[in-house]
Amino acid sequence: MPRYFFHTQNGDCVRDDQGEDLKSVDAAREEAVAVLGEILRYRGASFWDTRAFSVIVTDADGETVISITASASDTAPEGWTLPRGLQ
Repeated sequence: MPRYFFHTQNGDCVRDDQGEDLKSVDAAREEAVAVLGEILRYRGASFWDTRAFSVIVTDADGETVISITASASDTAPEGWTLPRGLQ
């Protein structure tokens, strides 16, 4: 079973030296989302300092296989509108 490493970055990079054995890249994608969600839930205040938090997943060879980033802004994303009736 392949081993994946879940590194995080929010201003500072935190390296995952242990990793986790998972069945596939799809399983690593699911875990990356879960890791990001947990970090935002428990360390949410530090998220606002940099307004971005990333989980970078590498394989046993150190190659990046997944990168997921949550970001924040004081403005709505380009093209976003509230549907009529919900305003």
